[in-house]
Amino acid sequence: MSMHLLDSLRLYRNRYSFETAVHQYLFACRVEGKTERTLQAYQETLYQVLNIARSIGIPARVSDFRPNHVYQLMDAVRMRGVSAGTQHRRFRETRAFFSWCLRMELISSHPFTGTSNVNIESKVIRPFSKADVEKLLSCCDNDTEMGVRSTAILLLLLDTGMRRAELEGLEVGDVDLDLGRAMLRHGKGRRQRIVPFSPNTGHVIRNYVSKYRGTDSGRLFLSVDRGQGRKALNKYHLGTLFQRLGDQAGVHANPHRFRHTFATWAIEAGAREIDVQYLLGHSTAVMTRRYAATYDASQAANRHFLFSPVAALINES
Repeated sequence: MSMHLLDSLRLYRNRYSFETAVHQYLFACRVEGKTERTLQAYQETLYQVLNIARSIGIPARVSDFRPNHVYQLMDAVRMRGVSAGTQHRRFRETRAFFSWCLRMELISSHPFTGTSNVNIESKVIRPFSKADVEKLLSCCDNDTEMGVRSTAILLLLLDTGMRRAELEGLEVGDVDLDLGRAMLRHGKGRRQRIVPFSPNTGHVIRNYVSKYRGTDSGRLFLSVDRGQGRKALNKYHLGTLFQRLGDQAGVHANPHRFRHTFATWAIEAGAREIDVQYLLGHSTAVMTRRYAATYDASQAANRHFLFSPVAALINES
């Protein structure tokens, strides 16, 4: 291929609009096997970033994007009042998009170079206290199907730390009540794992299945409204459930807070980091360590007797 043609192709690529590049990136992600949920998240982020960029006058071509535009963009995201977690996700996913653009030679340099220390204040998610959990459970009427199902959901989330989507995707055949474990097939990146749960949780699930759900194949947790047919619970059903229970108990509740509580309580009880990492389905320990943010020095001191080498030495002598 002639140098003239190569130069022409590079010139064409350098004229890629942000929107065209996003289309190409999402197509590439789909070909690489990203899940639909991941693709939707990328699309949501990148189109919101595109709209913000347009509103504050950032150049429309990806090749014109510079480090100073990164700061303008993140400041605009912050000013829109989104949570710290959303800010982190916008920053991370936009940086990944430009990394792809660089690999595809749509840009000659990465605009995020030197901006890795953009400070976004992290919001610490506080785990439930035992009193919080007891209040939520007390709002479940265990003389009704909805109450028994709600109790089973709360205990399963607390006992396993599974994600909301993993709970939604759980099928009757995925749960072994005799062994006390569940196969999670809808984890991030299509990763599967087995998580254990306690006999108490198993008893409540067995009660729900035998009295109301039945052992037919399909999703484990179904809607209660028989007038519209029994459907698998989705994020909207769960959102309504946690809103109602939270309002009644006076506690801010959502599935992710149960996940955080599981991890925090496990760490406080002396669980190994590698165990918590596996049970949560984290690919690296970096994410797991976030859940130790509320584990302070006094707690470590109070639990020291459980793992003191000297105590172990004396007890063995």
